[in-house]
Amino acid sequence: MIKRDSQDSSFEVPVEPAAPKRSSSNISTRFEARVGEFFAAWGEGRFNKPETIEAAKEEFYSKDFSLDVATANAHNGIEACKQYTFATVNAWFDYLAGFDLADMVVTTVTPSRDGGLWQKVTNTATSKLTGLSARVEIIITYHLQGDKFDRMSLIYADPMVHAYLNGTVETLEEVKLPAFEAHRDPKAIYEAALDAWGSGEFAQAETKQAALNKFVHPECVIDASSTALPKPFGVFYGQIGADTWTNEVIGKWDFTRLEISAETGLKPGCVLQKLDCDAKLEGIEAKGIVIFSELAYDTDGKCVYTKLYFANPSVVASLYVAGS
Repeated sequence: MIKRDSQDSSFEVPVEPAAPKRSSSNISTRFEARVGEFFAAWGEGRFNKPETIEAAKEEFYSKDFSLDVATANAHNGIEACKQYTFATVNAWFDYLAGFDLADMVVTTVTPSRDGGLWQKVTNTATSKLTGLSARVEIIITYHLQGDKFDRMSLIYADPMVHAYLNGTVETLEEVKLPAFEAHRDPKAIYEAALDAWGSGEFAQAETKQAALNKFVHPECVIDASSTALPKPFGVFYGQIGADTWTNEVIGKWDFTRLEISAETGLKPGCVLQKLDCDAKLEGIEAKGIVIFSELAYDTDGKCVYTKLYFANPSVVASLYVAGS
């Protein structure tokens, strides 16, 4: 266990290496190393001490640096979840210093098509102010300009965790995702399932059940919940839930632009997919929707859960009108 003592701003972060890539480059290796160096500097407390923070910022951030904690999370009503610049990012680190962080695990991958780096961070956070604790999961995206970061974005699995820890909401709804024995090559299963989806096997009456039986565990959980989104978003269970999500929710979208990329290495047996699209629904169009999805596959090659991280939930919500 790693615990960040309230009297000590330093801690050690175990950074788990991503699974080996089929191909690598000096650029991607350096990118991942640079992120590791940044995290180490934060763990040492260099971003929390007045005598070291400015030098740390100069070392790691470009002058036009932007940290986006708002787009994915601001609906939680917490003032700290906002946009930061090189000049104002000190306030974000001050906010983070208000929590003890334990059980921290950090994994990273450099997508071949994304031009950035994806990182998953999990930890248990305890507020020094309220004493409340919760498990926190975040997808962080990085963009490197030369040897310095010019853009970072944080996408919390449930942004309401901040409101709970700060005591502004009394309860935090947690969706229990099933434990599973990880498949050794989840990317191959994912790609086969994606091909089946693309060819309509999950939608056509004569092939739907066979596709569900092949790729979806009977007790699968799809967590597409977000307090920023209206019905029909929520949590879907089993093959019936997978059918509803695939055909009655996301299947209702008319994609006018669709870009999908996916990587393994952030968690055993899992694929992290990025969906970047423009879509129409009943005459309403939304452009620039971005959703990350963590898909978990067991040893039988069946999806046991999917967890969605909405990078811009307000854009997704714009597709829907009241009562739809």
